[in-house]
Amino acid sequence: MFAISRTPGFTAILAASLFFSRGVALGAGTRAPARQSNAEFQRHLEAIATSFGGKVTLAGVDLKTGEQFGIDPNRPVQTASVIKLPVMVEAFYLMEEGKLKWSQPVEETAFDRVPGSGILQDLDPHVGLTLGDAITLMIDLSDNTASNIVFRVTGIARVNARMRELGLKDTKLFGYVFHTGGRPDPQAKTFGLGMTTASDMVRLLTMIEKREIISSAACDHMLKILGQQTDNDAFPRYTSNLAGVTWYHKTGALDAVRNDVGIAETPAGPIVLAGFAYDSPDRQWTADNAALQVLARLARAVLVNFTPAPNPPAATKGDQGQMLFHAPTRQGIESAGRR
Repeated sequence: MFAISRTPGFTAILAASLFFSRGVALGAGTRAPARQSNAEFQRHLEAIATSFGGKVTLAGVDLKTGEQFGIDPNRPVQTASVIKLPVMVEAFYLMEEGKLKWSQPVEETAFDRVPGSGILQDLDPHVGLTLGDAITLMIDLSDNTASNIVFRVTGIARVNARMRELGLKDTKLFGYVFHTGGRPDPQAKTFGLGMTTASDMVRLLTMIEKREIISSAACDHMLKILGQQTDNDAFPRYTSNLAGVTWYHKTGALDAVRNDVGIAETPAGPIVLAGFAYDSPDRQWTADNAALQVLARLARAVLVNFTPAPNPPAATKGDQGQMLFHAPTRQGIESAGRR
C-alpha cells in the first residue's frame, strides 16, 4: 500500500481547485468528470487532509480492482472507540468456538458502568442484557458500559492475541473504558484505550467483507450490526444519499480525534476505508467538528473517484437536475483549518 507523503506545499488555492474539479457529482442531464489518474487522486486526498489544521492517516482499497491508496497508512494512532470493532470480532470467534453464546445473559457490574457515550448508564443496572444486546450497543451506540461488559466477557488478552493471529500487528486494546489503572503496557500512556493503524483496520474489514474469518454467517451478522451504526457524521455524511451506497462502519472520538472505519457497498463494488483525524484544533463536540468534516470530504472524494456515475437520463423541459454534492466555497475551504 502506498503512502502519500505530507508536504507543506499545498495551498488553499490548490485545495479549492481540486474540490471544484472533483468534489461535485451532478444530477440528471449531466455527466460526472472523468476518473482521476493515480497521481491526481493522491494529490486530491492530500489537499483535503491538509485543509483542516490537524493530521490525517488514511487507508483504503477498492475490492473490485484491488487498487489501494492511503496517507501515512501505517502510522499508529489512538483508536478511541474504533477498538470496539476488534472486540466484536473476538466475541464472534468465541461464539463460533462454542465458548460464548449470543443469547447468554450478562450482568452489569459497578465497575462496568461508566459515563460517555451510550444509554446503559441511564438505565436500571438490572435491565437484563444478553451478550448479543451488549455487542450491539457497543457498536451501534458505542455504549461504554456495554463495551466494558463485552471486554470483560471476551478478555482483553484474547482480543490482542486474536489480532496478532490475524496479522494486525499494530492493533491493541489496553484496558477498560474510563479505567486508566491496570494498563501495564507502556504504550497505553500514549494511545489510551487502544492503538491501531489505518492499514490494520482495512485488513480486518476486508477479511470480514470477503468472509475470510470465522464463518460466512458470522461475517454477515457483524456486517448487519455495523450497518446499524447511529453515528453517521463522518464517512456517510456526504455519500449516504448516493444511489446504491450503504455504509457498514464504526466510529471513535476524543477531544482532538475523530475516527471512522468501514465498508461502503457501492454499485461498482465494495470500498474499504479507514480514516483517523487527530491533533485537531477543533475541540467542539458537534456534528460540524472540523475533523469529522475532513473525514467526510475524504470519503466523498474516494467514492466519487471509484464509483462511476450512471448514464444520466435525457433532461426534460423544466428538469434542473439535483446536486448530490455541494462544492465548498473558496471562503469555506480557506477557513476550514481555523475552526
